[in-house]
Amino acid sequence: MAWVKETAIIAGQVKCRLAGTGRPFVPMGLGSTMEQAHEVNKIVLPNTMTVAGGNYDKFSRVTAMTLSFNFREFFSANYARFLWANVTELPSAPVTGEQVIAEVGNTSMLAKMPLSITKVTDAATGLVEFEEDIDWRLTGSGPEPLPGSALATAIEAASGDYLIEVDYTSALVDEIQPLANTGIELELLFEGVNAVGTQKRTNNLYYRCSFDLVESLSWINVEDFMGFNVSCEVLADPARQGPGLSPYMKILKEKPVAA
Repeated sequence: MAWVKETAIIAGQVKCRLAGTGRPFVPMGLGSTMEQAHEVNKIVLPNTMTVAGGNYDKFSRVTAMTLSFNFREFFSANYARFLWANVTELPSAPVTGEQVIAEVGNTSMLAKMPLSITKVTDAATGLVEFEEDIDWRLTGSGPEPLPGSALATAIEAASGDYLIEVDYTSALVDEIQPLANTGIELELLFEGVNAVGTQKRTNNLYYRCSFDLVESLSWINVEDFMGFNVSCEVLADPARQGPGLSPYMKILKEKPVAA
């Protein structure tokens, strides 16, 4: 049989669905890395019949198949998968009369993420209205009183906490609650293509994948794009049993068509 070059530089995309559902696979976004690893427990029987040593027999037992990834897409669904989180969509809506404590130079966080603030008044009387960019500025989470402003003067003159009343429109957001569950089992599909060698496709299907919690998240980092460094263990699927069948995964490797 003629030698066919089969070197490999593979790129592709990872997709997922809940294990055992048979639903269409959903893209998990750009992944910079995907690595498959295997852990083996090896039992060795030393050869004691000769002083030369060596081993008389051995048995290797696979203890784990694992996958590791660096996903670069921060879909809310990926937060749910890798932070064991619950995700709830909160619609944009008007909010009136929310009271918060105001301090000069500090942010008064509102109950919802503000899209815009329509009015800020003193909570005691509601008669004194403070102006944006003159008395306060809008940060990512609420109003921040500006030094030297009329609002700052009112705060400093107060004998105790100074309350302001805020009318605003909240932003459309996904509220993500990490560590709210213990994770889910996913079936993973890797659709890859070889840039060299045969230049054909490879599809890997992993039947039951239990993801660990993401290792870390670099919230402040201007040197590289943020990523989910995550790993999972590929568990056996008891429904896939029989001679010559793997209960863990299968690989579909496309072959060149003879000329």
